[in-house]
Amino acid sequence: MTVSAQSTAMGLAFDAVGFLLIITSIPLSFGIYKLFTKDESLPFQSFLGEKTSKHVLVALLLLLLIPYGALLLFPLVFILSFVSPAGRMDWSEHRNQRILAIGMVMLMLGVSGFMPVETPRAPDEWGEPFATENPYAPAWPASEQYTWVFVEPLDPTNFEVVQSLVIRTPHQPNPFQQVESSIWVSSLLGLQESRMRQAIDLVDERVPIRIDSDAFRLDQKGDAQSHLFRPGSGNVELNVWVYDVLSTSSTDPDGTKVGEVVVVGQSHWGGMVELVVIVRPWFHDGLATDPYAESYVNAWLDV
Repeated sequence: MTVSAQSTAMGLAFDAVGFLLIITSIPLSFGIYKLFTKDESLPFQSFLGEKTSKHVLVALLLLLLIPYGALLLFPLVFILSFVSPAGRMDWSEHRNQRILAIGMVMLMLGVSGFMPVETPRAPDEWGEPFATENPYAPAWPASEQYTWVFVEPLDPTNFEVVQSLVIRTPHQPNPFQQVESSIWVSSLLGLQESRMRQAIDLVDERVPIRIDSDAFRLDQKGDAQSHLFRPGSGNVELNVWVYDVLSTSSTDPDGTKVGEVVVVGQSHWGGMVELVVIVRPWFHDGLATDPYAESYVNAWLDV
């Protein structure tokens, strides 16, 4: 078995373990509740209310189908549980059990986010990565990242920093709108800037002005755009996100543009998303001639 095949097999195994942790949170909370209350006569089907335990298990299984996963499903289930008078009465009668179950589900969802991920894609023509770790990457959710720096021989100031990432998506084990939800979560929690700091440091080393990786922000340029990429393996239509990199350490209160970032991703079953990120300084020729960095994305898609 090749290293790539082993990485994929291990990734699938951890995908399954992560999802099973979430599913078993309800039986586990039932066992914990019975242990502390010493109520041996309590049946599982009545633990959260009449038939509610089974309904919750079905809802957790729907994580395999619902776009945006827990981000959409959990608030919806919570709201529906309060809609009817009978639902509100169930809450008053089973409040402690439900709080325990909610806490256990969230705990297991968090734990599943620490499950290891596959090795990032690395096209042969890119050579050995400049770095295979990102010291700024958050510990949660789990991720792996390779980074390359490509410099034009005749013009060393014309360069690109390319990152290939695999990120765990504990909130969503299905591929439907998975890239979109992952980028939304990263933006909401500020994880994008954390992961970008390594690339900003590399840009800072090669441009004439000072760029502080502690003082920048990403400003999305409009909505994501659907684009048809044409790798050798066949055409693929994917959404593309483009961001301005703004240095906030200057005197300009709105920030000074120092570069652009292109982000493209592919979704997968099981709870992992793959991204390729291309960072270019503000004066790079490709910002006008190749705004979506197609040469790098096509090579990445061919792996």
